[in-house]
Amino acid sequence: MRISLCMIVKNEEDNIINCLERALKVVDEAIVVDTGSTDKTKVLLEEKYGDDTRVKIFEEKWEDDFSKARNKSLEHATGDWILILDADERIFCNREELEVFLSNKDYPAYIIPIYNIYDKNSFTVSASMVRLYKNNNPKYKGAIHEQLEINGQGYLGEAIDKDICKIYHYGYSSSVFREKNKSKRNMDIIKEEIKRNPEDPFNWYNKGVMEMIDRHYERALDDFIKAHKLCHNIRRSFHNDLLIRMIQCMMMLKNYNQTAEFIESISKDIIMKNMPDIYYYLGICYTRLKKFDEAIKNFKKAVDIGEYYNGISKFGVGSFLSMIEWAKVLELKGEKLLAIEKYKEAVFNKNNIGKQGLDELKRLLKKEKMTAELNQLEKMLSNNCADSSNVSISEKSKIKNDEFERYKKEVKESIQTLIENRMIKEAKESIKEYENIVKNDIDIYSIKGVIAMMEGDMGKAEKEFQHGLDIDKSNFDLLYNLGYLYQSIGKEQLAMEYYKKAIQNAKNENDINEVHEMMKML
Repeated sequence: MRISLCMIVKNEEDNIINCLERALKVVDEAIVVDTGSTDKTKVLLEEKYGDDTRVKIFEEKWEDDFSKARNKSLEHATGDWILILDADERIFCNREELEVFLSNKDYPAYIIPIYNIYDKNSFTVSASMVRLYKNNNPKYKGAIHEQLEINGQGYLGEAIDKDICKIYHYGYSSSVFREKNKSKRNMDIIKEEIKRNPEDPFNWYNKGVMEMIDRHYERALDDFIKAHKLCHNIRRSFHNDLLIRMIQCMMMLKNYNQTAEFIESISKDIIMKNMPDIYYYLGICYTRLKKFDEAIKNFKKAVDIGEYYNGISKFGVGSFLSMIEWAKVLELKGEKLLAIEKYKEAVFNKNNIGKQGLDELKRLLKKEKMTAELNQLEKMLSNNCADSSNVSISEKSKIKNDEFERYKKEVKESIQTLIENRMIKEAKESIKEYENIVKNDIDIYSIKGVIAMMEGDMGKAEKEFQHGLDIDKSNFDLLYNLGYLYQSIGKEQLAMEYYKKAIQNAKNENDINEVHEMMKML
């Protein structure tokens, strides 16, 4: 089984190498079509992959048509399967498990869950676009947000389990979007598509999405309503996202009664009724309308459903976000103790790595003059554990956001691999990208210090290690690395001091033995 990655790129010097380095662990070949880059994208590709037979680089004139460019990339694909990625995406995939999955299925097109990352506290999970499909006469149609046909037939796509394969996407964070001026470019293309085919609901849906990004909620809602009517009761691939966006627009316009009625009507839909998002939004509507018991009922329903991975969904609405809103309603009802317990449940929920709701919890504890409980909370936070009615302290201390922690682990392993292969420039680029999402990661200070030592900049290395220790004075890796640094520059007394501290904070016997070996050399 062979897999071909097909990409179209333009001005992606900050992304292209990092994207391909990860993707080439999954695919057998990569076809990259450049549509007119004016930055260093083409230079970087030639420098890195000019002699790599796995990577084929082509140039194509941009004609304001994504399908034309996408189809050009397909012409050169030789694999049995085709994978589609954008440069601002990173794929994390177990190739062996993916092959087993595909071998046991008889379907030509698959959706890969996409995690749209905004920051460590905010990302959505989207599973609405086909990204992996059989190389059986595939063709794209539509100038933007192109739609796929395989051997003349369209497919909605079946979902691949996120533990087998997933994609992290950075391109729609507001800063990146503004930087590339995607909004104006996309809107211009969409308007041309509407002129050519005003009866296509997909075109109006796309226009609504762009209007939302530009915060023109009334225009967006009008476009979504038009798209919905033009669907003529036929379920399209963008149907779920269309309805969720309609809800979001109505809420931004503060039409809470209208929104509540709309959600109640679509909650009967066979698919929508299983999405926690609609109950989360309905709960907020009822809160604004002061129907507190109805609000709590819907927040509970969202939590009971849990996080949703089979379509687009705001991460957290099936857990801690609904719990936080639930706690706010309890507070409004005057049920302060119950509100405190619900805030605690939200703050220490396994999905809530950003500890959202913590400020509200502390505020309420202070307001109720619950000093002992506030001190206990601070202790639980410092120990990174908490008690709750359902989960023991020892279990809670181990709970973290599975998806985000897995992402962090995989990216850091990728950076380490780049360093081991002396690809320092690429490692630095990956670190910069990682730090845009994750701030003050102790491991990254250690990695940056090691890179500085490899480059001979001992002063910079020392600063990086010390920055990390300012955050965590007991970090073994930082203490060991600082000891090694001082040993290498002849400051033996300082080296011994940090080696001793490293031993005191060693995680296992191997760590201790390694430090002892270094101390023997002093």
